[in-house]
Amino acid sequence: MNTQPIKRYYRKHRQAVIAGSSGLLYGGGWSLGYLTGFDTASAAILILAAIVGGYDIAKTAYHEVKSQTLGIKTLVTIAAIGAIGIGAYWEAAAVVFLFSLGSYLEGRTMRKTRNALEELLEMTPDTATVRRDGNLQEVPACEVEDGEIVVVKPGEKIPVDGDVVEGESAVNQAPVTGESAPVHKADGDEVYAGTINQEGAIEIETTGAGSDTTLQRIIRRVEEAQEAQSPTESLIDRFAKYYTPGVIALSIGAFAVTQDAMLSLTLLVIGCPGALVIGPPVSIVSAIGNAARSGVLMKGGEHLERAGKIDLVAVDKTGTLTKGETTVADVEGFGTNAREALELAAIAEKKSEHHLGDAIVAAARDRPSAVTDGGTVAAETDGTGDETPSIPDPDDFDVVAGKGVVAYHDGREIVVGNRSLLDERDIAIPDDVAEYVREREERGETAVHVVLDGTVVGVVAMRDELREAAPGVVAQLQDAGIETVMLTGDNERVAAAVAAEVGIDDYRAELLPEDKQAVIEEFREDHVVAMVGDGINDAPSLATADVGIAMGAAGTDTAIETADMALMADDLERIPYAVTLSKATRWNIYENVGAAVLTVTVLLAGVLTSYVTLAAGMLVHEASVLAVILNGMRLLRYE
Repeated sequence: MNTQPIKRYYRKHRQAVIAGSSGLLYGGGWSLGYLTGFDTASAAILILAAIVGGYDIAKTAYHEVKSQTLGIKTLVTIAAIGAIGIGAYWEAAAVVFLFSLGSYLEGRTMRKTRNALEELLEMTPDTATVRRDGNLQEVPACEVEDGEIVVVKPGEKIPVDGDVVEGESAVNQAPVTGESAPVHKADGDEVYAGTINQEGAIEIETTGAGSDTTLQRIIRRVEEAQEAQSPTESLIDRFAKYYTPGVIALSIGAFAVTQDAMLSLTLLVIGCPGALVIGPPVSIVSAIGNAARSGVLMKGGEHLERAGKIDLVAVDKTGTLTKGETTVADVEGFGTNAREALELAAIAEKKSEHHLGDAIVAAARDRPSAVTDGGTVAAETDGTGDETPSIPDPDDFDVVAGKGVVAYHDGREIVVGNRSLLDERDIAIPDDVAEYVREREERGETAVHVVLDGTVVGVVAMRDELREAAPGVVAQLQDAGIETVMLTGDNERVAAAVAAEVGIDDYRAELLPEDKQAVIEEFREDHVVAMVGDGINDAPSLATADVGIAMGAAGTDTAIETADMALMADDLERIPYAVTLSKATRWNIYENVGAAVLTVTVLLAGVLTSYVTLAAGMLVHEASVLAVILNGMRLLRYE
């Protein structure tokens, strides 16, 4: 007879089998004594019930005593052995059965709180279809190498991280980013393992496979976060280290005074800090699991609890409140035409890595005739029929951090930058230029001066569109009692216009990265501060804040590994969700701790007034444990 299936079933369901067997023996022994009066047989069965249900408990208690870390199982073991010693077999069996049943239910419900991690694991495909030697081959997904081409058909899960090189489709990225709507993907777009290709066939050049995918990094982060202790958990663990021996001492003292063994044993049972110990971690695990499903990574309980105290959120403007897609809105020439002014700016900015410089160069390439509010000038060509102009490299180039660039071309100096850079170089700004700049900045645009050999010859006005969700997100944070502040390197007029449009409480303008860090330090004197940025820029500010929240982290390994919170999608609306979930978790922990303390206090009063028996005390104790677990699990449904 093949017993392997039975053994596998027992190993998988050991707790349930033990609790069930102990319960059946307990019920049989009690019934036998109550109905037939066979007291000896009844006692034997009840003792057997205590042994079956209590073996694992006693073994753990032995190791607890040996390591000098007395815990709840030590108290239960002492109570059960003591009850058998004084002939209270029914009470001994009841205590062990109720505890083993409670442990099984605790384990089962705690596993449910970790379902988010299991769901993530199930999202990882086992195989991938790879193009090798001109043929399509199905191979284990973990064996796909960087640079290989993976073919994904409609309806299939994407098995690797990579870039689309052929085809286009709509991809459901919810497993990784929490986005509810599919995202259109075409040539050059990034895709992630575990997401679902919904429409057309696509070919992907692999950039990460196996354990080196965004999904696997998320899974590792969730595992680490769920295992990490929060400050409340650490405090309770330290408290329990002294509390359990105190309960044993109280029980011994009660017996010495009253000579009532049952009273002493009952004190041991009701003194178990089970609900107190289990309450905070189930709240933390539930919240982290919920957040993971919604595309928000929490680094751990410590950061989750701290986020629950946030009363001020500082938000970077560019790429956070705005789309981060800066475009040239208008070009105005002064003493020269707009096209020439844009070309000069593009030459100076060609080697710049700043997003404003990229926008100027792109505008010069894509729209050789500068766009103005009054229309466009006809494109000029170089005689070859190609309307895209060639932008010369500057002969020399220097970046002035937070202000602009200084370049040289054909022996002439080109300065492109803000008012501060011009003031620094004693460059006069004519009144008509200043008036034009003022008008554009009052619209919320960023105006950049173009200077040739010390004379302002043009201004490039750039716009970064606000995210449609920005005003609503700010309102949600304010409704939650959280102050909002915008931090930006733009000047006062631009910052004021954007802040007014979004409805933000306060703003700080003309800030360099080190200035933003100083502002965060200033706010921390009176507030618990969250800083929202992109995880790479503004890194000093994110690190300085009480809680750093990185947006759009799905494609950023550093953000996933280092951020206190990482929003996988570039989605502003996840910010109020993450902050309010943290606050709900903090209150949930307080509720659980309060319920646990109240239960022990009421039971203790009941024991001392002879209203609570040993079995009843254990029953109420286990009920309180399940109550705090169920309360913590409410966070799984938080939206």
